[in-house]
Amino acid sequence: MTAERIPVGIIGLGRSGWNIHAAGVAELDRYQVVATADPMAERSAEAAEKFGCATYATPEELIGDAAVELVVVATPSHTHVPMAVASLEAGKHVVVEKPLAQNTAEVDVMISAADKADRILTCFHNRRFDPEFMLIQRIIASGRLGDLVQIRRSVHQFTRRKDWQTLRRLGGGELPNTASHFLDQLLQLMDDGPVELFADLRHTVSAGDAEDHVKLCLKGRTGPTADLESSSVVATPQSGWLISGTTGGLASDGSRLTVRWFDPAGLAEIEPDDGVAAGRRYGSDEQIDWSEEVIDVEPAGGDRTLHFYRHLAETLRDGAELFVTPESVRRQIEIMERAREQTGFR
Repeated sequence: MTAERIPVGIIGLGRSGWNIHAAGVAELDRYQVVATADPMAERSAEAAEKFGCATYATPEELIGDAAVELVVVATPSHTHVPMAVASLEAGKHVVVEKPLAQNTAEVDVMISAADKADRILTCFHNRRFDPEFMLIQRIIASGRLGDLVQIRRSVHQFTRRKDWQTLRRLGGGELPNTASHFLDQLLQLMDDGPVELFADLRHTVSAGDAEDHVKLCLKGRTGPTADLESSSVVATPQSGWLISGTTGGLASDGSRLTVRWFDPAGLAEIEPDDGVAAGRRYGSDEQIDWSEEVIDVEPAGGDRTLHFYRHLAETLRDGAELFVTPESVRRQIEIMERAREQTGFR
């Protein structure tokens, strides 16, 4: 492991750029914020005081700063592609806030620019490091649930948003803003390959013209179906995760996870009986010896951002494989693009 710090330039000092990216890298010895860019003078002054860094009013000035090795693009969604491509062409490594892009054609342009520049391009899907999600991955890998049949991911609330994320012309909407994180999680649990899609995107209670209700149903050639609900119009929220398998299942509400399973070796073989149902009853009297575990889930917080940037440092300095590849995110963007085409939210 090399001791040289990674010089970071952050474009955009709003909620994500300041509260998440700047705050995260500031906690890690392997990074140093050397430049920021934001059109608001008070934000630049705040960054200069906190980091002692160069400050710029425009992204172009930051991208042209030779001291910057890694550019973090934390600006509104519709600006991600041009800023990322310009940074790559200037020889910088790039982290892009989600969504990486609006469509697969844009992702391909970004990947091509990264390949041509021989630089790292990644997307900030820090929720791959949610403690709850990593726990679920471990439970699935243990085999306790058997073959997965269905996965449901629900993110429910009732809220009437009115910020820029409600406007399609700025790349806003529930799908690229919130649902993209959870679509990314679901795709980590599904087999590679083509995915059939049913989508329902609706504009319901928020301002603007972007969708605030997302329902996606996914089915690969093999493996489970996956169901995603990410909605701002649910007054009666349900459990965040529900997973069913052939030997068990789990449910989690973000704070407590319950997993229930049995050992299939303890069950006798059963055969269909096409005769008259005894006592006019259906089903069977089989007794299954269930095991159950209830696990307190560690709250999600800033640690997932630290995990993301630690992994990235290992890629940039130690030669480790990139954790969030643009190719893996392209699959997510392709599904989002199809969802918009199905529902007219283009």
